[in-house]
Amino acid sequence: MAESEMIERVARAICRAEYGPGDAGWANQIPAARAAIEAMREPTEGMLDKGAVAEGDGNLAQQALNIWAAMIDAALSPSTKD
Repeated sequence: MAESEMIERVARAICRAEYGPGDAGWANQIPAARAAIEAMREPTEGMLDKGAVAEGDGNLAQQALNIWAAMIDAALSPSTKD
């Protein structure tokens, strides 16, 4: 299964952070990359506050949460690129 572009990007970043320049072993970091992205699926209150344009508008906060969750779900979905 092809990983999403974001999973690959995060896996490569983890590999560089762990082992220094280069990312030759990035595929071994896919489980860690998925876990990192999944951990971000539920934003913090501070993130929601910053994501809502109008202060105190619960509707906008819910919209921000829905958009954020959809973006994380897309990042975790298999790649559709060739």
